[in-house]
This record gives sequence, C-alpha cells and structure tokens, in this order.
Amino acid sequence: MKTICLLLSSLLLMSCNVTHNKKHTQNFKKDFKFDAYCSCLLEGYGNKNLTSQMTLIDKSFYSPVINSVLYDELREIGIEEAKIMKKDSIKSITIASEALTGKKIQLHCLNFYNSKKLDSITKVNYRKWKNIKNIDSIINAKNPGF
Repeated sequence: MKTICLLLSSLLLMSCNVTHNKKHTQNFKKDFKFDAYCSCLLEGYGNKNLTSQMTLIDKSFYSPVINSVLYDELREIGIEEAKIMKKDSIKSITIASEALTGKKIQLHCLNFYNSKKLDSITKVNYRKWKNIKNIDSIINAKNPGF
C-alpha cells in the first residue's frame, strides 16, 4: 500500500511538472519571435534615452518568461540586426536620395520578424528551451513577483 501511494504521488508530481513546462513551451515560438523583434527595435534605435522611454511606456517590450531564460540570446540577436541596419544605412548613402538615406529600423525589424533567418534561430532556441529543467524556478528567481 505504501509503495502504491508513493508511486501515485510520484506520477502526480511528474505530470504536474510536465504540464507546467508544457505551458511555457506552448507559445514559445510566437513569443520568442516577438521578443527578437522587440530586441531588434531597441538595439536598432541605439539610443538609451529613447529605448528607456519606450520600455517605460510600452510593456510589450518585456516578456518575463522568455527574457528570464534567454535574455543574452535575444540581446545578441538585436545587436546583430543593428549592425546589419548600420551597414545598410551606410550603403544607402551611395544608392538613394538624401531623403531616403539612413536607418529604416521598423521596416528592417518587421522584415526580420517574417524572415526564415528568425524562424531557424527560433527552432534552435526552442530545442534549448525544451531541454531546460526547472524553467519555473529560473523564471521565479529572476522575476520574484511573477
């Protein structure tokens, strides 16, 4: 009897853990892509005062679940896209009229959001995400109020 109770308790705990982690993986791809888009915008503007104001006003720039675990990866994505925008901006000086030269941050980030490049980055990070043990404890440690 004791063994059966222990077995049932173990199964209950494991099933709760699986569903809890499943909750975090259910919308991962959509959420990760959106967070990468936000990182692209924030890094693309490259202005701390502006991005500080944006994140203060618009809370969609911060996702506590994914940012808790993959903040460094998302920031790196934004930095890489900002470098591409800068190169494109410099290149546009020689091929576009003066009125059209410069960064096109929103357009670039929107194109990046819809790109196969971001889809493949998302797949790689989804595999990492699924293999993380104790996602909830990581999220709670970095976001105590969450």
